[in-house]
Amino acid sequence: MKKLFLIICVVALSVLPLVGCNKADFDDLTSYTISASLDDSTRTVSAEMQVDYYNNTEYELNELCFHLYGNAYREGGKSPISQTDISSAYPNGLNYGSMTVSDVKADGESAQFDIDENDVLTVTVPRLMPTRRITVTMNFELKLAEIRHRLGYYSGKYNLGNWYPVICAFRDGEWVKHPYYSNGDPFDSEVANYSISFTYPESLTAASTAGEGENGKLEASIKGVRDFAIVIGDFKKKSVTIDGTTVTWYSEGSDDYTQVAKDALNTYNDLFGKYPYPSLSVVKTAFLNGGMEYPGIVYVSDALNDDMIKEVVAHEIAHQWWYGVVGNDQVNFAWMDEGLTEYTTTVFYEKNPSYGVEKDARIADSLTTYMIYCELYKDNGKGLTVMDKCVGDYPTSLEYTYMTYVKGQLMFDAIRTLIGDKAFFAGLKTYYEDNKYKVATKADLIGAFEKHTDYKLTSYVESWVDGSALMYAIK
Repeated sequence: MKKLFLIICVVALSVLPLVGCNKADFDDLTSYTISASLDDSTRTVSAEMQVDYYNNTEYELNELCFHLYGNAYREGGKSPISQTDISSAYPNGLNYGSMTVSDVKADGESAQFDIDENDVLTVTVPRLMPTRRITVTMNFELKLAEIRHRLGYYSGKYNLGNWYPVICAFRDGEWVKHPYYSNGDPFDSEVANYSISFTYPESLTAASTAGEGENGKLEASIKGVRDFAIVIGDFKKKSVTIDGTTVTWYSEGSDDYTQVAKDALNTYNDLFGKYPYPSLSVVKTAFLNGGMEYPGIVYVSDALNDDMIKEVVAHEIAHQWWYGVVGNDQVNFAWMDEGLTEYTTTVFYEKNPSYGVEKDARIADSLTTYMIYCELYKDNGKGLTVMDKCVGDYPTSLEYTYMTYVKGQLMFDAIRTLIGDKAFFAGLKTYYEDNKYKVATKADLIGAFEKHTDYKLTSYVESWVDGSALMYAIK
């Protein structure tokens, strides 16, 4: 997600086990089959979902756990919005949504289930051994809040991000049940296969992770993606094909940012490795924080000016590599995708000088604002500059932004300065190729760089993420 922020300074400063798959293993993934319909009059999605769950763990399982992210928008739920963003997210006043599930079955038999305070659905299943499958079915109903966010309705546009019950990650012998935090992107997802049938009003257009619907119906199938998102609205569209990928810009107006998307896709294909999916939708929609990434589809806020739209398009498309194809635990290691994506955006400008944004100027701006941040908040105690932190542990979105985007960008530029351009970009190609469709770790990222340099980088990177390294000199 691209979080836009502004600092107004009013003081004088004295200083300025790896879980995943390779493409050949897509048949050994969990598969979602969802049949859903949107009632435009009630802003409600009604659906039947079948999950063919593949136990790729080393453990015998007796339950499956699902995030009900739609319930974060209920009254009294784990709010997805910070208090400072309430008025921007709800321009027409507070409004709530909900998600309910019913008729839950495991291999055709009624199954016991419960929902905890973090909106995690736990379904009791018969003993499931490693490499075995079980089919869980359920009905769910999603009532959409009127909100400018990942999931919701506003001004004729439906954002359907994280709109279905999502299998929790299973790691270190237990289900990962993160609540929905208001900071960052509180998701930790593994890739899966999807088959989606979704009906909606014929007068509207539906863009999705796997292309576009026609005549009020989206019929889409795709393998090896981390999420499946849909945006529905009265959109006009413009498309361009780049190296086998159809990129489409959706907007209610006559604007056209396909050139930015084309330049971004070409740049990242060359630098990191080819984008693996046949379509990419870029949708200008009602959204609070600049932009939001999902596999095969990204949001761009309809509140942005021209220059910021270009930057958000470049940033969110970079997320197709860092989060989409190469995943990470976005809750505890948000800098791994946001910091790298922010720096990738800077590299986009470096490689595309026609946009008139200089790489060195962006790094200098990040360094200056980071120094201001450190000076202003230096009395806040230990942990001010720690990057390895649960997004829910950051007291404000400002601290989250500086530790993931700003300091993350500075760290990656420092690594590049240390090991040189050749090793840096070769390392990112290796990181992408070796960790496709997986949930990568910090060790995977460091190891990818170390394959191309004699520097041992673990201590260096740790000094950044644990807060002992505050800044560095720009050449």
